[in-house]
Formats: sequence, C-alpha cells, structure tokens
Amino acid sequence: MNTKKITIDKCILEKIYREEDLFPKLITSFELRDYGFLFFNEEDKDSFDSNHALIYKNRITDLGEVLEDITSFYRGKGIKPSIYQSISEEGYFEENKELFSKYGFAIFTESQKYMVLAEKNRLLPNTEVEVLRVNTWKEAYKDIFIKADEPWEIEVAKRALANENTLFFVALYQDEPVGMLYAHVTDGVCRGDYLLVAKAYRNIGVGRTLMNSFTEYCNENVMNVCYLWPAGDAAERIYVEAGFREVETRIAGRAIYKGRELE
Repeated sequence: MNTKKITIDKCILEKIYREEDLFPKLITSFELRDYGFLFFNEEDKDSFDSNHALIYKNRITDLGEVLEDITSFYRGKGIKPSIYQSISEEGYFEENKELFSKYGFAIFTESQKYMVLAEKNRLLPNTEVEVLRVNTWKEAYKDIFIKADEPWEIEVAKRALANENTLFFVALYQDEPVGMLYAHVTDGVCRGDYLLVAKAYRNIGVGRTLMNSFTEYCNENVMNVCYLWPAGDAAERIYVEAGFREVETRIAGRAIYKGRELE
C-alpha cells in the first residue's frame, strides 16, 4: 500500500525506537546484562515478546560469549532461545550471520513500517459495536484471544492491563466481547501495542471501531506522538483512515535457536 511518507524530528524517532526495544519491560520479567536485556515469562513460554533477549552491539566485546550466555539462560528455563536486534542497529545480525549460525541460531529479517498519528481521523465506526475503555481484567476477555487462535497473548494482555500507563479498549457486539486494543504511554510517547478481533466477527467493522476509539482518545489527550506498525495491508488501510502516516521502514532482525550440530 503506497502512502506519502512524512518527516518527524529525529529525537522523536529515537524515542520511538527506544520504546520499541524496551516495551517488553511492561509485560514480562527481565534480567539486565552488560550487553542488554533477557526478557522471560516461564508461565507463558509461547509469547515471543515475553521471551527474548535484546542485545546492543556497542555493549558487546565477544558476541560468542553473549550467545552462549543467552542460550544457557533460556534453555535452563525451558524456553526456546531467541534474540531481538535493537531496532536502531539495522543490519547487525546479518553482518554476523555466520557467527550466529556457529552457535546454533538462524537469522530472520522483516520490514517494519512505523506510522505516526499525523492527520485527521476519517474512520466510520460500526454503531452496533460498543467500545469500552477498561481498567480491570475480566475472564470473559479470554474468549477474544481463544476465538482468534492466539491464546498465548492472554497473559501478555493481563500483564499489560496491570500497568497504570496502559490504555485498554474492549469491543462488545451484542454484549459479547469480540475484540480488544491496548496501548501504553511512556513520557508522552504512545505505542499501539495490539489489536485483535475474534475470527467470527471480522469484516464487520470491529477493528475500525476499536481504532476509532483509540485514535480519538489520542487526539483528545494531545500525545506528543502516537505510533504503531501495521501487520499487513488490511491493518495499514485502517491505520491510514485513522490518520496514521509512515515515517520510516526499518529492517528488524531476529535470531531463533535451532540447535548446534554436535548436540
């Protein structure tokens, strides 16, 4: 989908990328290392955002030792080791692909298009869908994730809602929870974290209605910057209608442990 890119201040971009690196601190446990962070949740091992290492190249003197430490840490907890590249250090994993492979890691990359709220919201909500901003978790919300075939996100969402800086919206259709959207605000920067609709209720405007409520909240509360990145063209079309515009596309690096040859 082609939309005109806009330019924002470099310091704002840096805040966005720092938040993109560190948002898991709000939803999972972590240990600090000289080279970065080890995020983990032994009760929700299938969530990638909750279980990965984040490394910074300028803090590393011996990458092999770092990979050994990461592997030992996660395997000791029964979690598959994975590593995220800092979003501001594009290309670092690819540059060291052979060394990652030597220590049992396969490298994957994906484009992430970052979008900020910059123009008027033009979404038309479905008036049959009611959106509530909630502060307390209800067990009925689990059905949204189960019916979307994403049960591993239940604990992530519950942890997110426990933070006072989280914005959590639930969509009701005929009084039944059918979708949710949550975000968080740190130092005036709002990150759209997750938008999910139960499969049986897609294509009736639930996602648009949730995004409309979220966008209007951001506009009314004058955030310094509100950003997100779309997972596919369908999501991007909704975000464009809401007033989000692309500022930059980055190549995210991921390393997933596949095992070493002699194991």
